[in-house]
Amino acid sequence: MAQLREIKDRINSIEGTQKITNAMYMISTTKLRHAKENREKNTAYFSALKNLVERLLRHMPESDHPYLRVTDKPEEEQTHGYLLITGDKGLAGAYNMNVVKETERLMKESGGHSRLFVIGETGRKYFENHGVKIEPDFDYSAQNPTHHVGRLISSTILDVFENGGIDDLRIIYTAMKTALDTEIRVRQILPLVSSVEKVDLMLAIGVTNEEFIFSPSPETVIEAVVPNYMNGYIYSALLESFCAEQNSRMLAMQTATDAAASMTRDLTMEYNRVRQRVITQEITEVSAGAEALNT
Repeated sequence: MAQLREIKDRINSIEGTQKITNAMYMISTTKLRHAKENREKNTAYFSALKNLVERLLRHMPESDHPYLRVTDKPEEEQTHGYLLITGDKGLAGAYNMNVVKETERLMKESGGHSRLFVIGETGRKYFENHGVKIEPDFDYSAQNPTHHVGRLISSTILDVFENGGIDDLRIIYTAMKTALDTEIRVRQILPLVSSVEKVDLMLAIGVTNEEFIFSPSPETVIEAVVPNYMNGYIYSALLESFCAEQNSRMLAMQTATDAAASMTRDLTMEYNRVRQRVITQEITEVSAGAEALNT
């Protein structure tokens, strides 16, 4: 009987966990749907903004503007900035750990100094627990990204860059590759560097021959466009990361729910076998007692 109670308690415990994982799956599904809608709304704007910046870079004359100037410092004297986007919570499979490990790898491979800007509580706790210095006042949530949050983040980063706190900036985040797969993306966003592949394509089709007039000056145009570009890029990365996080959590909770259902079936079968043995043993004992009394 003690064994039956133990199995029954395990079944009840697993069924309780299954209800939680199933509820989290449903929540993640709803959040993912809304996140995809927001991402789609932002895609057209950000694509147009990226194309505009690419056109500016193709036609930009020689300029010593900080947003365009690649540092000539020796590698060991450079300070590399890393903007990492993680989630605020776990239970999302390898979502958080993959992007954290990629950031660690980049920081170890860089020959100069590093400054780490972390979005998301999970990433902050990880690096704090591992003794890695992060920017203490850079405290932003990864949940429900908005244009306002993107603007605050980009403004902070630009201030650090303009004041010489970092020589370049790379953003590391997770994007949805397919409905079942994600990928880590690493992009340099400061200083602005034109895509070589796009420039080669434009040269091939003759687009770079277009007339482009900067008014009142190239520097003024860059100063007006780059903050909006940074805001759009960071907001887009936040949306993409949030989609990937919800998708990863949805898949993880589905896997956990299926595993719980499988364990419950196995334990129920074991419970029935043990119960059958107990009933058979009781019948045998009763029969043996009755036979002893008749004799």
